[in-house]
Amino acid sequence: MTEDQKARRAEIARENGAKSTGPVSEAGKYISALNGITTGEHLDILKEELPECIALLSTDCRQAYVRLYQRHYRQYKPESECEQTLLRHMCVELFSVERAISLETYARQHDLDETLRAYPDLTDKALELFSFINGVQKDKVWRAIERQKKAHLAAYAAYQRLFKQTRRDFRLIPPEPVNSDADRNVAEEPLPPPEVVAEAIAHAERAKNEPSYKLPRWVAEMLLDELLMAEMAPGYDVDELLEKLTAAPIPLAA
Repeated sequence: MTEDQKARRAEIARENGAKSTGPVSEAGKYISALNGITTGEHLDILKEELPECIALLSTDCRQAYVRLYQRHYRQYKPESECEQTLLRHMCVELFSVERAISLETYARQHDLDETLRAYPDLTDKALELFSFINGVQKDKVWRAIERQKKAHLAAYAAYQRLFKQTRRDFRLIPPEPVNSDADRNVAEEPLPPPEVVAEAIAHAERAKNEPSYKLPRWVAEMLLDELLMAEMAPGYDVDELLEKLTAAPIPLAA
């Protein structure tokens, strides 16, 4: 290269460098986003797919949890990410109390139904008494449920006090913007994890190749759910197996 070419290349490099718009890596963007953390005015809130604190079982009503969270959000109006985290913990603990109450109600109703089948002519009060006596024999179950309720209520109250203390002693002025998109996403039923999807596909492939293979019922239900299959395994061709399921049903395992 001639000296003129070298000088021209250096000038082009300087021009390109002057056009730089900031960090491009995720780590660099995150560090840059924290520049305004003292006031929160320019703080870039990182998006979450799901909240960092969630404790839902597959049998829980996800919409009920979201409604509980929304009620708390309107009541407490978190003014920072820290307050929002404490609010989430509060909701998890109170939802756990409601789960324990539902479990206790179901257990007592189960005892009522058993007593009614054994003594169909009992009055309502007698039925309630007999089922209660039957339940006393399961004292460990009732005590365990009661301990669960007390423990979660105590934790709920502790997080509530911590929330109030945080707002009183560490309040951000002006308030930090808080994003609740992740909490609303909780209402959506989660997709099966990759290992479950792989297992279902393996069962499906075996059913295609072995006509006598008993396809697990949960796999058949998953394969018949077109929307679910489109999301969890969009590239998998399930048409051949669906034809077998509808025309000459494949024997299903329990």
